[in-house]
Amino acid sequence: MKNIIFALATFLCCAPARAALNVVATTPELAEMTTRIGGGLVKAESIARGSEDIHQVVMRPSFVTKLHRADAVVYLGMTVEHAFLPGLLSAAANPRLRPDDVKECAGVGCVDCSAGLRVLGRPATLSRAEGELHPQGNPHYNMDPSEGPRMARIIAARLGDIDPVHKAEYARNLAAYLAELEPELAKLRRGAAALKGLKAVSVHDDTAYLGRFTGIDFVGTLEVKPGVAPTPSHLAELVELMKAQGVKLIVREQQYDPKQCEWLAERTGAKIAVVGTMAGAFPDTQTFAAFAGRNMGALLKAAGK
Repeated sequence: MKNIIFALATFLCCAPARAALNVVATTPELAEMTTRIGGGLVKAESIARGSEDIHQVVMRPSFVTKLHRADAVVYLGMTVEHAFLPGLLSAAANPRLRPDDVKECAGVGCVDCSAGLRVLGRPATLSRAEGELHPQGNPHYNMDPSEGPRMARIIAARLGDIDPVHKAEYARNLAAYLAELEPELAKLRRGAAALKGLKAVSVHDDTAYLGRFTGIDFVGTLEVKPGVAPTPSHLAELVELMKAQGVKLIVREQQYDPKQCEWLAERTGAKIAVVGTMAGAFPDTQTFAAFAGRNMGALLKAAGK
């Protein structure tokens, strides 16, 4: 009997620790948040690279295998990953992560970071004539620094649901992460105060939440409609609009060709701010805070603030 008890005790104390949760995130900032909140209990990788256009992310075959083995997928939602996530999930055939036409992902391992978002830009019509619309509204909320805490809380809560044994540890890691993030957000809010009321144009209609945070009034886009390339006549109209409204700021998302923004700047006297739409868009922006901070710096510099 003593031998049995000794053997059992030896097994319990020496049994290998549970393997880390395998998590696939769709964007670098979601992977970074998940890594910070998960600590040593989670291994997270991003599908998209920060320099990519999220609407045109390359579906690399290696992620089919990773999603097949994944315990969870963390994603922005609202169909912003429609070009790659449903296809990868379908090929991965993971019952925890099933493709869904509306939610993108359905199953116990799906972590939708759009939950609880105050949505902007719900389309009045879903006609294809209006360009590449997102039926649930504008999905580019990751460009609003103030959304970071909400996203982080969702990740922590869902990791706790998936791995309840370590729920308290995820909560502690979340608290530590937020304690680091909040001072950075305070700096960004001070910077945003200098931008309030400025008028700007962007290449794509992905700056609504950035505008909400900064107070910048985005009055137009270089694209004719979402996903529809600029035409000479549209650009000519945009020049007149900018002159009429005194627009002196052009926001170019780094994945877009600079030539048309430069052409527009020459004709209007506006300055160009180059921003990222995901963490990792620039070498020094691997975290959510760094991504948001660099964008703010670019805006302030272009605005002369």
